[in-house]
Amino acid sequence: MPPRIENYHGREQSFIKHLFLNKYLESAAYKLFQGRSPVFNFVDAFAGPWRVSDTNRYSDASFSQAIETLETVRRSLLDMGRPGLKVRFRFCERNPVSVAKLREFAVEKPEFDIQVFSGQFEDNLDGIRAACRDGFTFTFIDPTGWNVESAKVFEFLRSLNGEFLFNFMAEEVNRHAGWDGVAASVGRFLADPAWKDAFEAMPEGSNETKILQLLKAKMKEARVATYLTDMAIRKPREDRIKMRLILGTHSGIGVEVFRTVQEKVEKEAVRTRHAIQTEESRQSQLFPEDQIIAFETDRDGVGCSAHVGWATELLLQTVSQRPGIAFGPLASEVMELVPVRTTHLNKIATTNRKAGLLRFDLPNGKRTPSPDTRLWTGTASDK
Repeated sequence: MPPRIENYHGREQSFIKHLFLNKYLESAAYKLFQGRSPVFNFVDAFAGPWRVSDTNRYSDASFSQAIETLETVRRSLLDMGRPGLKVRFRFCERNPVSVAKLREFAVEKPEFDIQVFSGQFEDNLDGIRAACRDGFTFTFIDPTGWNVESAKVFEFLRSLNGEFLFNFMAEEVNRHAGWDGVAASVGRFLADPAWKDAFEAMPEGSNETKILQLLKAKMKEARVATYLTDMAIRKPREDRIKMRLILGTHSGIGVEVFRTVQEKVEKEAVRTRHAIQTEESRQSQLFPEDQIIAFETDRDGVGCSAHVGWATELLLQTVSQRPGIAFGPLASEVMELVPVRTTHLNKIATTNRKAGLLRFDLPNGKRTPSPDTRLWTGTASDK
């Protein structure tokens, strides 16, 4: 069951976060179970429960959302004749009160393979790794700030077959990261004690965008993911960025699923923000809700004209620099950086082919490039 907005009053940004987690897990599990692995491990590194409204079922907690979502997928595939699928849940929490609640929750649900780890996530990595001994592992890392010893976490992620979703707390980073008093903790977060030199050498920008760039660079350096794509989640009541969800994956399919889910969740975020504005102002909106959502997502959402323009420029530049690149990896690289989907990139490729800026061959009856279609610039003679 997807999260319910009524359980998130005053923390609607967490509703958007859990909605994204729900929809991404659903899509990822269906694809995984039908192809790559019969075992799905879900690791919640900072499981809570923290500020929950549903204290009976914890439906507004990430660990409960994961159980509901993954079990629904497993049962659906079982009904379709896919037996033998297994889901494991590994929850870690350092707060003793929350740990007790997690363990009580696990006892009440003996039908699920739940294991609770008490203490810091970084101190439980060996045990969690052993408890995810085979299959695909999806790790949800959702700290309340930047108090994370990333070097150890990177080693853990690199050792597993899987993906991770990291909640980058942009608001807190933006507010505090420039203060010398937190330099050591930010260094642990970035797995780089000398991070300040690189930070100060970067072009002008907000603290959070610069720290985000450094974090992604360290993640790539540690080889925890081939692709690192992110989306911003705003505080609907204040309309400013609260957090950014970063997906780490080695799969181009994961990047495409991320952007597809982002497109859906962005619409719900707009709906949530305008519902709050209507409630607080006690005035009805001038335009229908669907029209407002379309206007705002067309302005700066997945596949908007600005993002399509950026994607076009990046696609043409990449083909020019790497003539003969296959469309599949090219699309993944562009989608990693730009909020567009493969459908947008198909249109970009065909439009620029007609304009003479790109060259690629298509089989009879085929209108868009396949993943293995190779592309060249229209003016190059290196084909």
